[in-house]
Amino acid sequence: MIEAKRVPYGVSDFLRVIRENQYYVDKTMYIPLLEAQPDNLIFIRPRRFGKSLFLSMLEAYYDCKIKDQFQEIFGGLWIGSQPTPLQGKYQVLTLDFSQVGGNIDNLEERFNSYCNICFDAFINRYAQFYDEATRKTVLAEDVASNKLATIQKYAKEHNYQLYLIIDEYDNFTNQLLTSYNDPLYEKVTTADSFLRTFFKVIKKGIGEGSIRTCFCTGVLPVT
Repeated sequence: MIEAKRVPYGVSDFLRVIRENQYYVDKTMYIPLLEAQPDNLIFIRPRRFGKSLFLSMLEAYYDCKIKDQFQEIFGGLWIGSQPTPLQGKYQVLTLDFSQVGGNIDNLEERFNSYCNICFDAFINRYAQFYDEATRKTVLAEDVASNKLATIQKYAKEHNYQLYLIIDEYDNFTNQLLTSYNDPLYEKVTTADSFLRTFFKVIKKGIGEGSIRTCFCTGVLPVT
């Protein structure tokens, strides 16, 4: 008997979907089309549109740490028989801003805390590429933008290229618009706010070449 595939409702982990034989609508034929686009993309679509699962697929495709598992993961999909030259070439840094929440009074603290967890996981995952001093600096830093700047600086000096994914980039700023008021939104997104400073660091990384691609998803283009 053929084993029936389960429908992965609410599951956004691509590797789990593939390895647990869950139903997957193949989107890998879009990878070459994406690579032909500008390096910095923002994908705006409604919620429950499959954005997170798509990003998880890209993460698995480009991650140099699992490059050797390509056929196991993608062998049954369109891209499995025609991979692009960029497959498995990047250190992938993934952020999901839907995880940032809490009271408006501690939003910056929550933002730094979440990002720092992600950056610490990143530097540990790719520890073989970074010297001990840089790893210690990253782990000891408390401000997310400074932590990211340290990673980018080392990556630039050693010709590493990062693939940056930001899922739901506008999640908590949309909450400010709907739950609080416009001045609070402006405070977070303008001048020298923590969020604007964070994206300035990303912009610098893109300009210097340490960030090869930045792919953001969200619901609205406002932020």
